[in-house]
Amino acid sequence: MNILFICPIHWSYLRQRHQQIALGLTKRGHKILYLQFTTIDLIFFMNLFRLSTDSLLPIKKITEKLIIINIFLSPFSIIESSMSRYIILAFLKLYMRCLRFKPELAVFFTPRYSSILQALKLMGAKIVYNCVDEMSGFSHLRGDARFLKQEIYLAANSSLIIVTSKVLYSKFFKINSKCFYVPNGADFSHFFGALKVREKNPEVEHLRHPIVGYIGAVFEWFDVDLVCKLARLHPDYSILLVGPMDFSLKKKLERYLNIKMVGVKPYEVLPRYLACMDVCLIPFKINKLTLASNPIKLYEYLAAGKPVVSTALPEVCENASGLVYIAKDEEDFIRKVEEAVKEAESPNKELIMRRINFAKENSWEKRIETIEKLLRNF
Repeated sequence: MNILFICPIHWSYLRQRHQQIALGLTKRGHKILYLQFTTIDLIFFMNLFRLSTDSLLPIKKITEKLIIINIFLSPFSIIESSMSRYIILAFLKLYMRCLRFKPELAVFFTPRYSSILQALKLMGAKIVYNCVDEMSGFSHLRGDARFLKQEIYLAANSSLIIVTSKVLYSKFFKINSKCFYVPNGADFSHFFGALKVREKNPEVEHLRHPIVGYIGAVFEWFDVDLVCKLARLHPDYSILLVGPMDFSLKKKLERYLNIKMVGVKPYEVLPRYLACMDVCLIPFKINKLTLASNPIKLYEYLAAGKPVVSTALPEVCENASGLVYIAKDEEDFIRKVEEAVKEAESPNKELIMRRINFAKENSWEKRIETIEKLLRNF
């Protein structure tokens, strides 16, 4: 199939569901056109975090079956207007004509550009909405009635909806019964590779063990106060944070000498950082956004057999309660980290294998097999 992906994040940003599904489907013979959008402020953001800007080319071929197309918009046209709709469609049609690409499916990973939905239907494409988050939970979208209307419009006009959590399923099944729950998964072989890392990582080899780590973005869903409390109560722990960071949160974290922030790292080297962690964290706030989340990092951590401490996220509680230390409040979170550190000092081989097998059973390969069946049969 020829499948158009309409994505909210750049290919070169953190490897997430969008990229994993695109790569997986191309391995199964499908052709993917990955549509991303660029504004001047986004270019500034990418430079700020030293992210790759090579995907800012109008067209970039990743593989023979995976091509990125880039549409440049002004920062103001990110708010859908008639003009931005015409700009998007004009460039999209031009690129598709150049690449001789006729979409059979259009998979929206964001409602932001749902104004092009009907035009895509006229081209013969069936519409799919892959919802990964409770959009109204993001602070910048909370009062954005227009955006939330766009999401309802997209959901109602989709031939298929795929969601990552049971909370999202309950929400969207009421709008469209063609709704299916397919959680996130693990790039199993990649993160299982953390167990085979033998060389020292010079950036973190000086850190004192135990090393309690987190891989991912440190933004509004990250409970910075909880992590600061852990650092304060346990100066004997090294806390390692790997990923992009909101600068206002970074200022709080910088107060603690035992918190080490290394910033964004290429996806290829993440197992080297995971390998040195004794315990892994999912320190998310409990709110509307996170109650509907299904953290990819859960599966990635478990692929390496690591002890994981998480706040009480429904998807973690329901899917991995026997494998993960789940904290009911701040004090319990600290206690659970202490328990996990003790486990790391005396590893439980049977429990490690259960974690690894769980990640293997919840691999992206298996998820994409399910997604492909849905895309073929709806």
